[in-house]
Amino acid sequence: MGQIIIFHIISHFDLGGAERIAANIAESNNPSFEYHLIEVEKSKGVYRDDFLNELRNHRVRLHLSPIKSRKLAILLFPFWFIFIYLKYKPTVIHSHTEIPDLSVFLADKLFGRLMRNVRFVRTIHNTELWTGWKKIGKYVEKFFIEKKANIAISLSTQKNYKENYGEKPAIIYNGVAEVEQKTFAEIANGRLNILFAGRLEYQKGVDQLIQIIEHYGNDNRFFFYVVGNGSKEEELKHRLRGINNVKYYPKIYKLSSYLFSFDYLLMPSNFEGLSLMSIEASMAKLPVIINDCLGLKDTLPEQWPLKVKDNELSAYYNIFDHLQDFNRTEAGEQSYNFVKQHFTIKKMRENYESLYLS
Repeated sequence: MGQIIIFHIISHFDLGGAERIAANIAESNNPSFEYHLIEVEKSKGVYRDDFLNELRNHRVRLHLSPIKSRKLAILLFPFWFIFIYLKYKPTVIHSHTEIPDLSVFLADKLFGRLMRNVRFVRTIHNTELWTGWKKIGKYVEKFFIEKKANIAISLSTQKNYKENYGEKPAIIYNGVAEVEQKTFAEIANGRLNILFAGRLEYQKGVDQLIQIIEHYGNDNRFFFYVVGNGSKEEELKHRLRGINNVKYYPKIYKLSSYLFSFDYLLMPSNFEGLSLMSIEASMAKLPVIINDCLGLKDTLPEQWPLKVKDNELSAYYNIFDHLQDFNRTEAGEQSYNFVKQHFTIKKMRENYESLYLS
C-alpha cells in the first residue's frame, strides 16, 4: 500500500494560528502519509520564505498560489487547484479557516464529480465564524456538515458551533511544541516586561490593550511590547504616541522562542477559538493575564489567578498594581504542567492521523 496523500488548504504561507497547526500536522514523520500544503492567496509576509523553508526541510510538498488579491484568489482557486488534485489524487482534503473553507466549497461545487472519492476534514479554529460573510457562511457550513467533516479545537468552539449550526463536532485539541528559549535583546532591565502579541482587531481586545497601556503610560514599573498588525494599528499608534514605556513591532519571527524573556503575556481577547499564543506562553512558563473568554480560559487551569471577567478595566488595574508581589515562577510552573497534559503536538498528530485512516 502506498502513502496516504493529505492536502491541507490554508489561507497563505505566513504566520498565523491556523497555518501553524496545519504545518504542525504536516511535519509528521509518519511514513504512512505524504503531506501537501496548498495556499489560496499568495502572501506578502516578510517571513514567507522562512516558513516555506521550514516546511521543505520537513519534506512537505508545497503548492503556491499565483494570485495576490484575496477575493480573486478565492474565486479562481478551483480552476488551478483541480489540476493539482487530479495529479496527486489525495485521500483527504483538510481545510483551515474561512478563506480555505469557502475555496474548497467552490471547488466542490464546480468539480465535485471529479472529486467524488475524496474525504473532507475541516478544523473549526474560531468560536465566531463568517464575520461579515454570514449569508455565504450558511451554505458553506451546510456543505461541511453534510460531509461530516467538522472537527472543533476546544469545548468553546464545539459549544458555539452547536448553538449556531446545530451540529456537535468531535474535538481534537491543537498541539503546541515546547520551544528552546533564547534571550530577547530589547528587554527593559529593572522593569516588568509585558507582551501583547496578536492581530490588532476587536477580537483580541485591542481597545482594552490601548486603555491599559495609556493607564500605565510612562510608569517606570512596566514596559509594554505590542506585536501585531491589523485594522486598529493606526489608532493604536496614534493613542500611544508620546508614551515612553511601549514599543511596537509589526512581527517578530519565531516569537515563541523568546517568550521566557518577558515577565507576563497580556491577552484581553473578547473571543478565541483556542489560543495558541496562550499555550505557547505556558510552554515557556510565561504567565498569562487573560480575559475570561471562550477559547482563552480553556488554555489555563480553572482557578487561574490572573483572570479578569468581562474585560473589566478596573480588574486589570488591580492585577497590574500587585504584579510586583506576585509569584511569577510558581504560576509559570502551574500553567506549564497544565498545557503539557492537554496540548502536545504528538497527541494532536496521532488523533488527526487516526481520523484520516478511519
